[in-house]
Amino acid sequence: MTTTPAPHLPVPGRDARPLQLLAALACVHLLAVALCLALSAPTTWIHECAYWLACAIGVVGTWRALGAFVPGDHLRRVWTLLAAGAVLLFVGTALRSYWYAVAGPTPFVQSPLLPWRTGVVVLANLVSTWALVLLAFTYQRAGLSPKMTWRSALAWAVGLALSLAVAVPQLRLDFAQLSAGEVSALSPITSIVSTLGDMLTILLIVPLLRVAYLMRGGRLARVWWVMGVSGAAWLVYDARAWLALLAPGHEAAALELLRVTRTVGLSAVGVAGWLQHAALAPHPAAKASDADVAAPAVLPGA
Repeated sequence: MTTTPAPHLPVPGRDARPLQLLAALACVHLLAVALCLALSAPTTWIHECAYWLACAIGVVGTWRALGAFVPGDHLRRVWTLLAAGAVLLFVGTALRSYWYAVAGPTPFVQSPLLPWRTGVVVLANLVSTWALVLLAFTYQRAGLSPKMTWRSALAWAVGLALSLAVAVPQLRLDFAQLSAGEVSALSPITSIVSTLGDMLTILLIVPLLRVAYLMRGGRLARVWWVMGVSGAAWLVYDARAWLALLAPGHEAAALELLRVTRTVGLSAVGVAGWLQHAALAPHPAAKASDADVAAPAVLPGA
């Protein structure tokens, strides 16, 4: 009579579900916007519905990640801040949706809710950025940050160059609008804070992506790759005004299509939280092995 514990292997299909959900939501949003543009139909509520779904994924996923850690754990603090940021972005989306439901096509920059949403968005950027700062220090304290090499320095420099290439033109545009008084001052201020926060996110995520690269097939690696996708999506979204100028075709159509990146930014952090929880939670294979130990199998002929 012998026992053979089953290996603690990941469940590929289950692990892929959050990523499939992220891809499906982004594709459906993109196709719906493209269809509205082809039919000359308004896209406001297409965007709002997608943002609501993305916010829900962000909130549920980040709060789910909290269940993987015990109180006092450094990573629990990180995910608490990320969850708070997701909730704040949910509130910001709710404020804007409420305005569109009440005021119809009136631009949100004319809304009395704009100061409240600006405060919410700024606070969300602060807590999310602080979460990544804590995360970077946590990895250093745990000894998971590899030594700096010329390759890692090059990767960090490339990340800095790409973030500057995307952010600087948008910052120039925002400061020009702020000085010219073309729109409410709160609108460019929100964009400036968001863009700076996204730049810092990219710079903080590069060391984590190094760890993810060294882990390669590790299940925790997916968490930080998806977080990197979230930061990149937010940076593109904040720079949509000038990126639309570079796109072929009509600027207005390109601007509407680029708004889809906000869906990716909102939902990717939740998907990362879901993957974090899945990476640390026990799997059916592990439970099966425990059952084998409790009730040893009798080999044929024993």
